[in-house]
Amino acid sequence: MVKNSEAKKDKKELGNNKESKSIDTKEKLLDLLKEINTQNEISYDDIEAFSFDLSKDKILKKGLILFLSDQDSLNEYLALASDLKQAQKEVNEKLLRLAAEFENFKKRTTQEKIQASNYTKEIILKDILNILDSFERANRFFVPTVVQSSKNESQNHIKSNFSKGIEAVFKECDTFLSKNNINQIETKEGDDFNPSIHEAIQVKESDNIKKDKIINIIQNGYRINDKLLRPALVTVSSGGSSS
Repeated sequence: MVKNSEAKKDKKELGNNKESKSIDTKEKLLDLLKEINTQNEISYDDIEAFSFDLSKDKILKKGLILFLSDQDSLNEYLALASDLKQAQKEVNEKLLRLAAEFENFKKRTTQEKIQASNYTKEIILKDILNILDSFERANRFFVPTVVQSSKNESQNHIKSNFSKGIEAVFKECDTFLSKNNINQIETKEGDDFNPSIHEAIQVKESDNIKKDKIINIIQNGYRINDKLLRPALVTVSSGGSSS
C-alpha cells in the first residue's frame, strides 16, 4: 500500500511538471495566475508588464511579471534596471552631499552674522566707554574744583547736588556695563606691563618703579566676556637713570 501511495504521488508530481511545461503562452500563464488579481501596467508591441500585490510579504510588497519579445529585450531591460539602480544611488549621494553643504553654508552664514553683529556692538560699546572716560575725567578734575570754590551754604548745596548727579551717572554706567558683561581690567601702579591687556603710550625713567612696571594708568581697559574690548593705556617705567 505504501508503494502504491508513493507511486501515485510521483505520478501526480510528474503530471504537474508536464502541466507546468505546457505553459508556453502569455495567456496560459495569466490564466494560471488570475487568482492573484494582476493589473496591466505596460502594454507595448515588444513588452507587457503585469503587477500584483504581496500583502503578506514583510519586505517585498509588489510583484511584477514581464513579457518580452526575445532574449535581447530581456538583457536590455536588466541592463536598464541596473543603470537605474546605480543612477538612483548616485542621485542619493549627491543629495546627501548637497544637504551637508547647505547645512555648512547655514552655519557659516549664521556665524558671519554673529561676528558682524558683535563687531558693530563692540564699536558702539567703545564709543560709550569714551563717554564714560569723559565723566571720569570730569569727576577727577572738575568736582574737586567745585568743592574748593564752595564758600557758603548755597554753594555747598550746589556742590552736593552736582556730586550726586555724577554718582548717579556712574551708577547707570556700572549697570550698563554689567548687563553687557563688560568688566574693567584691574590695573594699578607697579603692576607688570602685559602687552596682551596693556598698551604703552609713554615710557619714562623712574627711580622708584622698576623697569617694565606700570607708572600710571591713563585710560582704563575693559573686557567683554573673555575677549579684550579695549586695552588699558599706561605709562611704563624704563628704570632709573642710573640703571
